Amino acid sequence: MKKIVIRLPIGIKILLGFIPLLVLLFSITSLTLVRLNRVNHINREIVSIDMAADKTAENMGEILLAQESYGRRYMILKSREMLTLFQRRDQEFNREYESAAIAAERYPALDVAARCHDEYNRLFAAVFAVIDSSEKVPSEADSLQRIAFDRQVGLLQAVSLEAKRNQGKKMNAIAEIGRTTFSTVAMLTGVGIALIILITTLISRNILSSIGILKAAANMVSLGTFIHLPKVKSRDELGDLSGAFNEMAERLITLEEAYKDASPLTRLPGGIAIENTVKHRIERGEPFAFCMMDLDNFKPFNDRYGYGRGNTVIKMTAEIIRRAARESGDGTDFVGHIGGDDFALIAKPDRFEEQCRNIIGEFDRRIIEHYDEEDRARGCIVSISRQGEQLTFPIMTISIAAVNSLKSTVRNYIEVGEIVAELKKYAKKFSVSNLVIDRRGGRKRESDVSKKEQLVTE
Repeated sequence: MKKIVIRLPIGIKILLGFIPLLVLLFSITSLTLVRLNRVNHINREIVSIDMAADKTAENMGEILLAQESYGRRYMILKSREMLTLFQRRDQEFNREYESAAIAAERYPALDVAARCHDEYNRLFAAVFAVIDSSEKVPSEADSLQRIAFDRQVGLLQAVSLEAKRNQGKKMNAIAEIGRTTFSTVAMLTGVGIALIILITTLISRNILSSIGILKAAANMVSLGTFIHLPKVKSRDELGDLSGAFNEMAERLITLEEAYKDASPLTRLPGGIAIENTVKHRIERGEPFAFCMMDLDNFKPFNDRYGYGRGNTVIKMTAEIIRRAARESGDGTDFVGHIGGDDFALIAKPDRFEEQCRNIIGEFDRRIIEHYDEEDRARGCIVSISRQGEQLTFPIMTISIAAVNSLKSTVRNYIEVGEIVAELKKYAKKFSVSNLVIDRRGGRKRESDVSKKEQLVTE
């Protein structure tokens, strides 16, 4: 079964690490809001029901006492003003009761007191009727009226007492909610702090550990060790950085080898780097053109003018090849110095011919400047051999032998070398700078005659 590997960037890891804290914070907030809502609900009940019921009961009791006083006065004084005041108190009693409709739903005793008040008023009305007819008030009616009054007072006092008791209970409930909320929030906050410390420690340890590994790898590279570097195994940005660091180390190995193999005169990579470049492109299946360049009649020039001027020509040639690769290439071309007057250019198959033509043109234009005026006028170098014979050597030219991997079958560097060596021999037969390209399809050759027919010379 294929193992599934999930890549988690550092930002996602940090976010996932803090999700428990977000859940905890949400829990604390939700709990606090729920408890606060409960406290607000209880407070509303206290204010709109319990306190309202208590206040209503007290007001109704005071109104009832005033009404009783005015009724008794009327029975003694028979004053119409007392009767009017009695009736007004009755109206106030009813309005007070109606204003406490919500509280009456929770305290049914208020309804009972209101019904008793109606009976109380009927009894008083009966007494008033007897008084108005100048008859003696029956003791039984007076007794019933007092009973109704006492009952109302008892009911209202019971409502007030119960309302105060309920207020106390609810205040205790609010206090208990506050205590439990504080304890719970304190506990959750402690858990949150512990989680923050734990998560921060884990994340910091992970990041610092990876940074430590990268630091150790950097120290190894600084000491010249480019293999077996420690790696960060985490699949995140630090892991990617570690991978890039190891790739850089591998590249440094190649560059170090190239530097050691580089020509001290031209500072161009040498034969090992050239061979490795060709091998890599063949292994990757990357199309390329390998161009080997050789200076014709360089030795007579060196013998005539000395190694100092010969080295100047070598450096000029390296400069010309580098410039052609830079100006006509795509940035991936490779220029190497095989040794002596032999150079190599590894370029793209669609660009190398133009580059080689530029090299030939620039070389032919500038090489003449390195000859003395006398030799330039003659068009050659004249020297005497050990046998006393006069020898002439033409002005230096450059021969280029090229293999295009898109047109020639090449399986390894050895085959490339063999083909260009053979092409170079053919190119040197001409007295001018030229480019010879293999058109035979690599190692599949039929005869020496067909070889010459298929060579292209520029």
